[in-house]
Amino acid sequence: MWGKREQVILWATAYLPLVLIMIYRFIDSNDFFKQTNWATWLAKHMDKTIFDVIVIAGIIFISLLIYRLVAMWLFSGYDRQLRAREIGMNVSVRKYERLSVNDYSFFLMTLLLPLVSIDQASGINLMVTIAIVLIVIAIYVKTDFISVCPVFFVSGRQVYKAIISNQSREAEIADPSIRQEVIVITCEKSMNLNNKFRTVKLINNIFYLSINNNDEDPDEW
Repeated sequence: MWGKREQVILWATAYLPLVLIMIYRFIDSNDFFKQTNWATWLAKHMDKTIFDVIVIAGIIFISLLIYRLVAMWLFSGYDRQLRAREIGMNVSVRKYERLSVNDYSFFLMTLLLPLVSIDQASGINLMVTIAIVLIVIAIYVKTDFISVCPVFFVSGRQVYKAIISNQSREAEIADPSIRQEVIVITCEKSMNLNNKFRTVKLINNIFYLSINNNDEDPDEW
């Protein structure tokens, strides 16, 4: 299972582009490097708008690369161990669906609002905004709410609401509580409900899931 450390790293990575763009806009608004030789050269040879676009594009590219590296670090061990059946349990997926747009609204608001509503030239505003981001991260970590983190999508993983079971359909009919309503994170873009899966719990009702390649019949679990 994940502890708080993994969640802090995950959310700090998610908000990295926002923080870097705000820092750049703060530096740019205050002309900290205006008198340097390279700044003078750039002013002569490149339009300011083009330079801003290049810097922001560079920040986004670097951030997306870090997203993928962090996801690889967090999940590569799980992928290997699940395939080797060293961890986790066998499950059937009875039903699944993507998260709704509303589930992402809070994250999107905290990501975009500071960029359009706050004066980036003020050092106080910058510090307050970063403090707010830290508070938001603390809330996410406290509530174990990692399902809407964009790091998953950039790394090629999907997030679904799912109903899973580690028992047969007959056992589920006798005891419906066997079925669990959970959030699953997986590399599978779509899941064949006839396939076998293996899953491990990350936190609370959030599981990491991969396809199980053994020959067991899922209805015999």
